Amino acid sequence: MSEFSARADTVPSVIGRLRPRASLNAPVVDLRLDCPAPSRWDAEHRDAFINAIQERAADPTVRAIVLKGRRLFSDPAGVPPLLSPKDLAEVYAAVAEAGVPVIAVISGPCTGSGLDLALACAARFAAPAATFGDLAAGCGRLPSYHSLMRLTALVDLEQAAELCVFDATWDAEQAKAFGLIDALSPRNIPAMIDKVGEAARLRRARSVEPEVIAAQLYGLRVRLRREAPQRDAPLIRLRALECAMQMPPRRAVVELEQLQATYGQSLEAKALVYAARGEVLLRRRSPGLEVASELLWPLMREAIHLLDEGATPAQLDRVFLRFGFREGPFTASDRRGLGVVFSRHGALATSEDWCSYSPTLDLLADAGRTGGVGTPGWFRCGPDGRKGFEPEVEDLLQASATFQRLQRRQLSDDLVTERCLYAAMNGAAHLLEARPDLSPEVLDAIWLRDLGFPRWRGGPLFMARTDGGHAVATLNAWARQRITAGAPSDLLRRLAVQQTQSG
Repeated sequence: MSEFSARADTVPSVIGRLRPRASLNAPVVDLRLDCPAPSRWDAEHRDAFINAIQERAADPTVRAIVLKGRRLFSDPAGVPPLLSPKDLAEVYAAVAEAGVPVIAVISGPCTGSGLDLALACAARFAAPAATFGDLAAGCGRLPSYHSLMRLTALVDLEQAAELCVFDATWDAEQAKAFGLIDALSPRNIPAMIDKVGEAARLRRARSVEPEVIAAQLYGLRVRLRREAPQRDAPLIRLRALECAMQMPPRRAVVELEQLQATYGQSLEAKALVYAARGEVLLRRRSPGLEVASELLWPLMREAIHLLDEGATPAQLDRVFLRFGFREGPFTASDRRGLGVVFSRHGALATSEDWCSYSPTLDLLADAGRTGGVGTPGWFRCGPDGRKGFEPEVEDLLQASATFQRLQRRQLSDDLVTERCLYAAMNGAAHLLEARPDLSPEVLDAIWLRDLGFPRWRGGPLFMARTDGGHAVATLNAWARQRITAGAPSDLLRRLAVQQTQSG
């Protein structure tokens, strides 16, 4: 951490206190820190920061402290905190209880412990480019009791849940509209402090009836069951919010500590940390568009084979959405075009690209059903905009199955999910073996950023760490019947051995 520097300006009155007009010439002290967010500090940095705040607050000529720093409010994604929760709480308490208002000036991303620090301040000013989100989720921990209480003092409960339960990210305009920040790009910070003082007083006076809070929490739980029925982490984070809002402070703190132990060991929390770390690595390098195409192709190829065996485009799209993808592949094909979605290295896949060849894509292209604007594709779109069954596509699928001597039959959603996932796992593992310059985190980050894989699942290679043994056994079983996803990669085999030994 660099040396703390301070600069005195003038400030009107202290936030939240009535001051005589004679105090208008009292100074503001700028505290500029060229350092990362508090989670990356060590004990020496923590003590230096707390001392700097206390020394300036003890100066009778200082009426406000302005906290600035290019990296100060942006937590490194996917990195566990160096400071303990107790140490971090002391940092935030030093700001919240300074005795003079501490004002956060935020110019970029405000996440994790950086957002915790901003919440502890008496007011927050932000540049238009600032963003707000990821309240602790990126480093695998729950928000603290005090951070949750500070957040819900600023914004409504449903909006607080957007940040700490539903993983939302707000831009500066949204944060201003919701009440998280007090002003956008104030040119004269000292002149703005008087204006936010009244807002701070109103926030402290605001109260919500317990019955209203209970109804809002119930609505959030219903929303989670509807929007994320397979996920555990949001439910734990919502439970943390419930504890903070409905329990006495001491009991809530104990309950949150117990929830943290559960949350920290959950596979989903580990996946979110892994995903955040991979996104950082991906931003440092550009593997090339062909890598995304190479990753996606095994999954798309397996989807076509499933159509040949009896699945339908609507079923596959439903399975993809239930798994957590943002869009089903066949809806995307109709919207973007067949050659974009079912392609390899920018061109429609040829017979050499298949393990067991399927003529389905060729038949669809020959029939002119290539999708895109104004061109028919997999679905028939009714006058009300709804997608419906397309008999011509069914005939093409039957023709493809006949060519391959397959008997089409009804396939379960679970089988479709398993086959698509293991095909993606195996394809990513083969690519990783062929490209030693890449890493599992980078390949999974491409899946998350470019290919729509659900972030909370980490990525195919992350999932292979816990499911590699079953994936190898299943791929071998399929290969004895029909090779559609290829032979299991050596990497998957090694993971399977490791899981057997550890089990």
